[in-house]
Amino acid sequence: MEKTARLFNCAHCQSQVVICSHCDRGNIYCGPRCSQHARALNHRIANQKYQKTIGGKQKHAERQRRYRQRQMQKVTDEGSLDLSPNDLLPVEPNEDKSRQPEPILCHFCGEVVSSFLRNGYLRHHIQESLLRSSSWPLAP
Repeated sequence: MEKTARLFNCAHCQSQVVICSHCDRGNIYCGPRCSQHARALNHRIANQKYQKTIGGKQKHAERQRRYRQRQMQKVTDEGSLDLSPNDLLPVEPNEDKSRQPEPILCHFCGEVVSSFLRNGYLRHHIQESLLRSSSWPLAP
């Protein structure tokens, strides 16, 4: 029997990702690269918020003062590189459409998964036996 899988869009790069139920831990990113980029972005936003506060402005000014003392040269920006506006995409021939569709693979472990993909998470229901064994009184 094929594994069930979930289809989602990466929260950072918006690419479609297929993840099997075995690998699925509530993932929202397609891999470590996107999660690290998103973490760095969130960290940068937090730093910008902090630098807008009075304490952040004072510490930033002190850090810049020390930096300027270490540097004896003038700090200037470099210009950006010119890109060619005439770049063309490579031409790819149309493929034969009579081929069998390729199996869908889990993005993380590479296992073949079912072609029926879900959009949401698996829901685990609380069993009645667990409720009965707890100290909470059940309604009649």
